[in-house]
Amino acid sequence: MRDGNWYWINRAVLHIYGPKLKASGIAVYNALASFANFKTQTCFPTQKALAELTGMSRRTVSRKIKLLKELGLIKVERKKGSCIYHILKVDVPNGTQPCDRNGTSCVTKDHTNNNNITRININNNANKKILNFSSKGFSPRTKEELLALDLAEELNDHKNLSLYLRYARCYPEPFLRKVLGEVKEIPAERIKKSKAALFTYLVKKYAENKRAG
Repeated sequence: MRDGNWYWINRAVLHIYGPKLKASGIAVYNALASFANFKTQTCFPTQKALAELTGMSRRTVSRKIKLLKELGLIKVERKKGSCIYHILKVDVPNGTQPCDRNGTSCVTKDHTNNNNITRININNNANKKILNFSSKGFSPRTKEELLALDLAEELNDHKNLSLYLRYARCYPEPFLRKVLGEVKEIPAERIKKSKAALFTYLVKKYAENKRAG
């Protein structure tokens, strides 16, 4: 969605695969879907970031990622010590329809959520921060502006929003999200200046290494 407050999942994930995934598996799947690039359906969150977001242990997150792979809902690609998650097209078994649990309401073409897709509002504290910050004079209108604002919020560096907007326009979102994830994993006591300064350093370092390579 244009305002960035929504993401989409297939209803079959809940109604067909839900009993196998259980609440924890559905939570991990939704966390991955919320990170995924809307065009490529890929994302780069660390298991630690997923654990913090869902309130589960990293061991549980790891088990549920393995289960999601076995069910064919995601593909995991390991690259240079990190994982790239691909959200796959949901396979609905023949003869089944994603209906609600009491069987009284199946999805139709006229459904407001459009066929087999469920829309989820990311209504969390992060978005409340975005709304508050927007009221100060900046209201994101593009995907790049929303990404820049998200980076500024995560790094607690509102004053350098223009810098993050430049990054969002120059670099792919998965790359910036990956760097952000790395920064968030480093304990505060190990960071000399600030997370924002470390983020900027890593972005420049990785960009230079890529050009050199």
